[in-house]
Amino acid sequence: MTDTPRFKIQWHEKLNSTNIFLKHELLENSFDEFYVVCTKSQVKGKGQGDNKWESEDSKNLTFSLLLRPDFIEIQDQFVISKAISIAIINVLNRYKEGFCIKWPNDIYYQNSKIAGILIENSLIQNRIGTSIIGIGININQTNFISDAPNPISLKQIINSETEITEFLAEILTSISEQYQRLRNNDHTDINTEYFNSLFRNTGTYKFKDEGGLFKASILGISPYGHLILQSSNNEEKSYAFKEVEFIL
Repeated sequence: MTDTPRFKIQWHEKLNSTNIFLKHELLENSFDEFYVVCTKSQVKGKGQGDNKWESEDSKNLTFSLLLRPDFIEIQDQFVISKAISIAIINVLNRYKEGFCIKWPNDIYYQNSKIAGILIENSLIQNRIGTSIIGIGININQTNFISDAPNPISLKQIINSETEITEFLAEILTSISEQYQRLRNNDHTDINTEYFNSLFRNTGTYKFKDEGGLFKASILGISPYGHLILQSSNNEEKSYAFKEVEFIL
């Protein structure tokens, strides 16, 4: 086990899913906040809903982080997703400008996906008890074989390899900075920064919902994390995750 400031990091050669592993470990252990589980090989990585996360052995960064944000009320829980997304793009933009957040929390470079986030919260009364944050970032992989439509890695963007443990330290430091903003109740600035970092946050684009294809622009994000769109005929509509699809 190695130390990064404020974090305890546990590395594994192979896991099915870092989120599942950490959840099972919590049943038997009371880990402190900032406990991190990383794996060199994630066999059955989880994404949002039924999505899977492809990761070649020892090529990418796949880890889960334990937070205990009991200062955040249930209705504000999406701000955790915003803060984590901001933390990741802040690091990536040091390597090359142009990274953004595709609602709700995919990380994109132009029209391609470089990272995904899966957050699983448990509740204590009306507050967040624990938050298990799974993060997968494509670092050095260049050959993608799954049916994911648009993967990209940092190596493909900057044309050089990145040392994964050093990159992890950068990400954790950035998460720590954003988490302190959450503790300081800095939600307004986080909300603004999140919206300013959104994929396709200006202009009109094609979307698809249960009614079919339509053109719309992004008006904002509701406090509950819903995407608010304004269609070309000026109709406003709010969507929960999986209720609307970006057409790339």
